[in-house]
Amino acid sequence: MDNIKPIPTDLAKLLKPYAGKWITLSRDESRVVGHGSTIDEAIDQAHKKGERHPILIKSPDSHTTLLL
Repeated sequence: MDNIKPIPTDLAKLLKPYAGKWITLSRDESRVVGHGSTIDEAIDQAHKKGERHPILIKSPDSHTTLLL
């Protein structure tokens, strides 16, 4: 297996409007494809936008630097 090291992605600006919400990101982490108060809401929105395997995270209530 290759020794692959992930490159940290700063998501603070992307997630700022969604403080305290569940967020689904596109597979390339470039856009929010769903959000909501529950996991189901966020995933449903992502699926409706055609994103079959979104990345699910909980956005913090206050934003500083968030790395994924």
